[in-house]
Amino acid sequence: MIKGVIGGVIGGVIGAAVWAAIAYYTGYEIGWIAWLVGALVGLLTGAMAGDDASPLTGAAAAIIAIASIAGGKFAVIHIYVSQVSAKMHSDYQVTDEIALVAIAEQVVEEFEKSNKPMKWPEGKTKEDAEEEADFPKEVWTDAQARWGAMQPAQQTTYKKDLKENHLAKLDEAMVAIEAEAFKRSLSPLDILFAVLAIASAFRLGAGGLGGGGED
Repeated sequence: MIKGVIGGVIGGVIGAAVWAAIAYYTGYEIGWIAWLVGALVGLLTGAMAGDDASPLTGAAAAIIAIASIAGGKFAVIHIYVSQVSAKMHSDYQVTDEIALVAIAEQVVEEFEKSNKPMKWPEGKTKEDAEEEADFPKEVWTDAQARWGAMQPAQQTTYKKDLKENHLAKLDEAMVAIEAEAFKRSLSPLDILFAVLAIASAFRLGAGGLGGGGED
């Protein structure tokens, strides 16, 4: 049983890697390769189990097969998302203007808590304020005063902390994007080939090529 599972895992890793590589370099997911992944998992499971191949090793092969297929599919999505995330990490810089906007947002919250009046530009609210012209003048003036009161080292630290906070939120969003992209990538054809892969993995893993289970 242990040898069979080891064989199945080896087949699953190889199959998932090949499928992910093909999908990544061609830009297409070829559904029937999932079937081949299942067959490879079952074949190596049955071969490694030898005379001990049985419905139990077949079931193990089926589980490994579906995990390998899902893993290969998710790996492609993860690679693409990671590349986009890495570029955003390297390109994103916190300018003085961005820092001032962040401070202005804090000022708005303080004004609201203390019920200080604010005159927003027409059509603008705190939800869509992104630059100086979007904020009440009194808010921006306050933000500029706070920014100007900081020493250069304090401004640098503030921008660094702001960048780290932004990128942390970006990473959280990317995890959600990966999960959503994985769900959206599933199609009826994927399910069909997954079923065929599971069936092949079970049959071959149980000794379907002639082998085990009998004394």
